[in-house]
Amino acid sequence: MRAVKEVQERMGSRMAAVGGGPPEEPTAKKILGFPGRTRQFLHDVRMELRNVTWPSWNDVKATTIVVLVATFFFGFYLGLALDWPLARLMHWGLQAGKELLR
Repeated sequence: MRAVKEVQERMGSRMAAVGGGPPEEPTAKKILGFPGRTRQFLHDVRMELRNVTWPSWNDVKATTIVVLVATFFFGFYLGLALDWPLARLMHWGLQAGKELLR
């Protein structure tokens, strides 16, 4: 009988460790506590947002310009410097293959 109790105790602690044990709170209590938990969550979010270091307007403008310049540069590079020559090369290769099949 002692061995059975030891196994049950071990299984109980393992089940609780993986979340398979009995719930900590009854479901009704969790449902009734939802508005309070939501209010606490929103309060915590508000407190965290007060700790954020927001960028200045000049920082926002500068990084926006960097992003726009990089976007246009890479768009130009991928579109004209890579896509167009590779498309021409593919077209030439397909035409050469078509002529070989005739």
